Order: sequence, then C-alpha cells, then structure tokens
Amino acid sequence: MLASHGRLMWYDTITGNVTVLHDGHGVHYGVFPGEFDAQGGLKSVWNVLRPHNWHPKSSEEHLLHLDVTSGTELSRVVIPSRFTHDAVRRGDTVFLCNTEEGAVMQLSYPSMQVVHSSVLFTFKQHVNTLAPLEDNELWAVLHNLGQSDIVKLDMATNPPTEVARLKHVGNKAHGLVLWHQLFVVLDSAMGRLVTVDPYSDGRVVVIWQCPSQQVFLKGLVVVDDVAYFGVSRSLARSKRADPEADSELAAVDLGLGALLWRRQVPTRGLLNIVAAPHLGESSSYRALYVHKEDDTADCTLAAHLAGKGCGGGSGSTSSSTEPDVRLDDVSADKEVAGDTRGHGSGGAAGTFGSKRLRAGNASSVPAATPATQLGRAGAGIQDGMRGSDTGTGQQEQHHRRQQAADQADQVKSSQARGRETLANDLSVVQTTALLASLGFEPQVSGHWHSGLPRLDLAVKDSPEAWKAGIQLPLVQLDVSALKAKVLAMPPAMWEPSEQRETNAVVEGRKDNMDKYKPGAKAMFLVFSDQSTRNVYRYPYYEYFAAELDALLEQVVGREDMGKVVRMQLALIQPGGVIKIHKDMGGYAKKAHRIHVPIVTDTAVAFEVCALLERDSHGRIGNQVVPEGSKQCTRLTMAEGMVFEVNNRVLHRVYNRSPIGRVQLVIDIAESPRVPKKLKAGTRCNYVQAVIVCPNEQ
Repeated sequence: MLASHGRLMWYDTITGNVTVLHDGHGVHYGVFPGEFDAQGGLKSVWNVLRPHNWHPKSSEEHLLHLDVTSGTELSRVVIPSRFTHDAVRRGDTVFLCNTEEGAVMQLSYPSMQVVHSSVLFTFKQHVNTLAPLEDNELWAVLHNLGQSDIVKLDMATNPPTEVARLKHVGNKAHGLVLWHQLFVVLDSAMGRLVTVDPYSDGRVVVIWQCPSQQVFLKGLVVVDDVAYFGVSRSLARSKRADPEADSELAAVDLGLGALLWRRQVPTRGLLNIVAAPHLGESSSYRALYVHKEDDTADCTLAAHLAGKGCGGGSGSTSSSTEPDVRLDDVSADKEVAGDTRGHGSGGAAGTFGSKRLRAGNASSVPAATPATQLGRAGAGIQDGMRGSDTGTGQQEQHHRRQQAADQADQVKSSQARGRETLANDLSVVQTTALLASLGFEPQVSGHWHSGLPRLDLAVKDSPEAWKAGIQLPLVQLDVSALKAKVLAMPPAMWEPSEQRETNAVVEGRKDNMDKYKPGAKAMFLVFSDQSTRNVYRYPYYEYFAAELDALLEQVVGREDMGKVVRMQLALIQPGGVIKIHKDMGGYAKKAHRIHVPIVTDTAVAFEVCALLERDSHGRIGNQVVPEGSKQCTRLTMAEGMVFEVNNRVLHRVYNRSPIGRVQLVIDIAESPRVPKKLKAGTRCNYVQAVIVCPNEQ
C-alpha cells in the first residue's frame, strides 16, 4: 500500500496493477490494518489524512477507516494532531506522531480515543517514524532537518523517558524496520538505504546508494528480505502534491545490496508511506515473510486480500514476522555516533531473488571513534517463529530465517573485505555533486549482473557524449592481491622488448601512443579491433588470471565476465602524463570504460575536461589547456575505487608523485564476445583499425 501527497493506493508488485482507494483530498501518511474476515483476508485499513502544509485551507487532521477493495469510507475520526507523519498499530494501541508539537500520542484501537499524549521533542527534531517493537518500548526516528537520530522510549513511565539514542544515522532519515537484529533505515536526503546496528556500536552500513543525485527516499517495508521504498524527486514544498510528480517504488535485496527494480508509480505527489497491512499490523516496523506453498502459488495482492496468501489458506498463516527479538540491553543513557561505512553495491541492479550474500562481498568497518558502546541486545531472541505452521512448513520457514540471519551476520561482521560503496567517501560525493551541478549527472541505463549500474551507451555514442555523464562511482574493492602481484612481477614485463617475446604485440599503434601517452607503458591483457567484434586474449592475462577474475566478478558479475573487449594494466611513470584526448574508436562507443586504481598516490591527477568538451564540442585543435584549468574537473581515484568513466569526453592524467601509477583499465560491452587466445611471441598488425594476426593472414 502506498500513501502519497496525492492519494492512497494499492500497488501489486507482481502484476503492476494499481487500485486507488482515496484521491485528491489531502496528504496521506501512516497506514495500519483494521478488520480481517474469517478467512484472514484484510477487510479495512486506517490511514492518516491531513491538509497539505503549504498554505493549508484547514488544520483538521483525520484517521480514515476505508474498505480495502472499494475505498469506501467506513468512518472518520478527527485527531488532535498537527503535521502528523506516522501512525502505527500494536495490538489495541495506535501510536501517532504529532510532528509539529513534538508529541507521541497513544490511541485506543478501534475507538481511536486518545489515551495519552506526551510532548517529547521539538518541531525542529521533526519526529517522523514510530516503531513499537516491544510492549512499553517505542523507537522513534528524529529527522532533525539534517543529521538524524533514533531514540528508544520507555512508554511505561509518565511521561515516557528516553533510554537510548543512536546518533547520526542519516541525513533527514525516515523509516525503521527491524530486520534480523538490524534496523533498516532510509538515509533520505543522501538517497541511501542503510542498516543501523543497535546491538553493538550503532554503526551505519550503506546497503544501496541511488545513482541519481537529487532524490529523496520515504516509505519503507521489508518482505522476504527485500526492502521496498519510495524514490521521489527532491521537490520544493509547494510542489510535493503536484499531480504530475509521480514517484518511483524501488526493491532492494538486503542480502545482496542489489536493486531488483525501480518502477514509476502513479502517486500524484511525493510518496510518503510504503506498507503491507494485508500481511500484518507490524508491516511498517518489522520485517515480514510470506509463506509460499510452492512455485505455482498465487502470491498476487488479490490473493492475499482474499485470505489465500500464496495458497496458504487462512491469512493467519499466510505471513509472519521474524523471530521475536527483544532489545532489552539497549537502554540507560547510552549514545552512539553512527559510523557510515559501505557495503554491497553502490548502484542498482539486475534480477536477483533473496540469495545468500557471497563471502567477501560486504564490508562493515567498526566506527573510527566509537562513543559509549550500546552493548549486546540479543537477549530474548526466541528460536521459534510466530504463527502456527508445523512440520515441513515450519522447517522451511526456519531455514529461510536462518539463511537471512546469516546474510545479516555477514553484513555486520565482514571486516574490510570485498565490496564497499563509494557513497561515504566525501571527495567522491563532492565531485559527483559538482559534476551534477554543472549538468553532467550520470545517465544510467541497465545494470551488470553484479547489481552495479552502467552509463547509457546510446547517449555516450551521440554527438553530445557528455550528456551521458562523466563519472559513475561504482564500488570500493580490496585490490591488495593484484597490487602485490604487480609489484612482485619482473619489471621487464612492462618493456615492449620483453612483451614481444613473452606476451603478444600489435604493431602499428606506436605513433598514437607516443603522441598522447609519453612516459606511459601499457601491458595488454585483452585487446580488440575498433569494431570490438574481434577480441584477443594475451598470454599475460594468465599471469594475473586469479586476481583479475576475482575483481571482475565483483564489478560486473560472473554472467558478464565474457563481455570484456579490452583490458590493460597502464603504468604512468613519475613525472609522466597522458595528454588531453578523447577515445574515438568503436571500443569507446560500444563498451563501458571501467577504471580500477591499483597503485596510486594523491599526487596523481585524473582530470576530465567536460566543460571544455561541451563548449568546444571536443574540437580543441592545438589549444593549450593549463593544468588545473577550471574547464577540467579532477576525479578522485584512490586505490581500489572502481569507476565507470566516459572516455568519449576529453580527459588527461598527470603523475606528479615519486612512484609509478598503475591502473587496471577495462572496456566491457553489453553483449558477449569469444576471445581468441594468442600465443607468447605473437605479433599482429593493426591495419585500418583491424587486427591481423599471423594465423589469420
């Protein structure tokens, strides 16, 4: 169920069908279930309806009681609240956040009479999400108009008292869903889906980063280890109810950190709440699981509303929460500053289900300067599951819970291994934001099987190639194994004379190298002609195969590893330069250029001259562009940072450091190629952009 600034609607993630329940009468927020029928099918739902806070004509806010199929209004209750942002249910109590007054209200279900109201926060703290995870315990997200906190409240005291606080969990954060001992939260203003660990040190781990810049995330539900949440354009307050401003719904596999899909949905305004009231009252604050009888079971929304959830019979057994988790040990006056580190893919993705996270593909680094530890809060975790499933069904359910719990453990415990998002590197964020402000925001079209995004090749191949974007940050990798191999190899392997004997060479390209890349040396591992139809694998590839294959799989996924058309290790010696140029061949038009720094230094500068490219349409002739020109932007390229770079735009490199800079450079197409293996000592010729080798003459 989606609640937006324009309407309340059902969205079936399987069929894509939309059913509008309420439309055009105000802003919709919190959602929770009302009545169920004898078969367990949901009959009614409650929803907050309030005036838009931009020049409102009324200040009266309501809880609407609606029929879930027709949208017929069954009843309406006026609530003494202003700027309400959430309403959730736990048993016979409804918790509501009165955001303007900073109050947490308790209402009696189903009468909706106010039982208690306590002013606990300020308007600036902007309480926006409530999660009653235990009796007499309530977690709340404080937006804070910036750096956000999560607080735990003891509701048994009068007034309720704050007993724990997790600091700096995001920027203008929303949402809180308990998923396998982690809080899943939206770092809304940064466009990030994160987990917050309340059990140890409150660390924040980025699961997924939206590649688009000016977006805002709101609304969160977790079902079968997949997070569903809203992705909206960042809009001025006056535009948030614009009927033309539809939002997107995104689905991210929490185990893989991979985007399954992003779909535009007709919200007619900013998307505020994503919920699954047909699966249970806790859908907006606890992860839920759907019990699927078999692969042919009907799991559509219509089946659930009819009480036939995935063929499981009554609604009481069609879904369940995770094992009951208590957070008893997160208490006292403990505070933790969240350390935002990366995990998973930095972008969006292919088609995954809930799969086990591969070891080494996650990284969660302890906080650099942790405050007081929260301590272990796992007491009270029960081995049993809620619900009444028995026998095989219960065993299967337990297996799924255990598998997902393993995923969460790997998210939390992998130490500086495998992939990290670049979303937390300040210099990367600043550079990306600068390029976007100049009109060079990355245009993403499709994703690798790893889950990482890729630039739009059609735009890159256009006369205005810069419109595809300049740089697409992908992921942070551990490249230590390849680095060690490079540093330990015989230095002669860089020399053309040695490569003629022990590798393979393509004659006829020396003039081009001397013109644009004086002081640079290339070690080709895979090479193609300009059409990219003919691809050759060089003998030196085998020397680095184990390290290359491990890295390549993490960047593009095993399924896409056969699409490489060119690959080289590029060495720029101290004081060396690669002069300003852009790549023009078919390999640049038909493939994605990926850079992986292996050995580098802060005095190495990789500059992309996008403004110069745009203003001159790439025709600069003999124009001298001084180092540090404002027409060029320096990209951050630290060791292990993986980027896609638009090599159809003017770029250059300076090595002002005392060491040789080594970069792994990969050109990868979107369709497979079958490389021909060359023997050591093979000498091919480059004739009119076509490679001709001895056995082909």
